[in-house]
Amino acid sequence: MLPPAPASAYKCESTSESAGNHLPSPEEVEQPLCLECMRVLSDKVDKEVEDVNRDIKAYEACFKRLEGEARDVLSEADFLKEKLKIEEEERKLEAAIEETEKQCAKVNAEMKELELKSCRFKELEERSHEEERDAILAKIEVSQAHLELLKRTNVLNDAFPIWHDGEFGTINNFRLGRLPKIPVEWDEINAAWGQACLLLHTMAQYFRPKFLEKMSMLFAVK
Repeated sequence: MLPPAPASAYKCESTSESAGNHLPSPEEVEQPLCLECMRVLSDKVDKEVEDVNRDIKAYEACFKRLEGEARDVLSEADFLKEKLKIEEEERKLEAAIEETEKQCAKVNAEMKELELKSCRFKELEERSHEEERDAILAKIEVSQAHLELLKRTNVLNDAFPIWHDGEFGTINNFRLGRLPKIPVEWDEINAAWGQACLLLHTMAQYFRPKFLEKMSMLFAVK
């Protein structure tokens, strides 16, 4: 904090000082002054002395205040020691920043790799879904074709194929009947009629027809 400006720096506007400004300095006086001029000059000198004393007191008060304040001045050795400490901390901070940047770059690389793996996984998942869908559609198509085949298939025709063998009707390749010139074995004839009866019974169980009369069949026995 600077001391206040000396009082001598300010101009006095009194009439006596104004008049004294026109008086010559003591060095310039080569002849005795009158009593009035001497009084004015003396007042001027006293005023300047008073201003100087006031300035001295202000400077002394400021000096005492500065001396009373605690001063923490480092020695050269302590300054160098503190400087080295700060430089070491700065190097540590730079190393930490460099390590952090390396870790950040590593994390960014891992993130990019994970993004690539995620994209590949999504592609594989979509491809797997497409393949699974195509496989299911193929199975559905095969099942529908099999169903259409089954719809067109007559189980009774497959179980009891009826056809002819020359002059004889056949069921499951068994001939129904015999002729004088072609003596068919009775076992074959009985088997043929047994197949016919089984066919009739199966049809009755499946279609549930209403018979008007009960029917009885006689099987030829050899």
